[in-house]
Amino acid sequence: MRLVHLAFLVTAVACGGSQLTNLPLSWRGVDESPRPSAAVAQSFAAAPIAFGLRDVRPDPSAVGTYDDGTFTVRTSDNVAQFCSNKLGEMLAHAGARMNETPQAVLEAELLQYTVVEGATFAGTVQLRATVRRGNTGQEWSKIYTGTSKRFGRSHSADNFNEALSNALSDATSKMVTDDDFAHAIDPSIGPPSAIPPPPGAVGG
Repeated sequence: MRLVHLAFLVTAVACGGSQLTNLPLSWRGVDESPRPSAAVAQSFAAAPIAFGLRDVRPDPSAVGTYDDGTFTVRTSDNVAQFCSNKLGEMLAHAGARMNETPQAVLEAELLQYTVVEGATFAGTVQLRATVRRGNTGQEWSKIYTGTSKRFGRSHSADNFNEALSNALSDATSKMVTDDDFAHAIDPSIGPPSAIPPPPGAVGG
């Protein structure tokens, strides 16, 4: 019986453990907060913002699948609130001022927030950032996609969270290093297309 029991344990480990029926969301494995480009740092210093995030995914509880597509990993946590808190923290760390009378409104929509576990934990987070200024009715919008990969085949909640956390951080990094985003926050900062080439540069 002992040999049978040991064989069962080896088989269970080899198969990656039990399926995740409810993933408690946690922030894991992000080495440092995204750093803004000089233009985005300047725009944040010049223009306080209001910030909000909405989860517009068709299935708000779904956060992942296994590679055969037969099982959906879900969470009973509030994904919108979790991502709003973490994205807000990263924006604040990048210099965004969100406790003053805003000159611009940043609305983020969560389009994708998922991990596919196979040979790796492949995390993908996609955000649509929309910026509005004043009562002009004009708005600027752009989609940012962040990705992350970790070793897979373990059905590990920690690895799921690490992939999701790093993918959200990656999407945020792309936003706060985008000079078009800086121009949307503060139009006095010229978009990249308006910045003259350095002396001696050859035109294309």
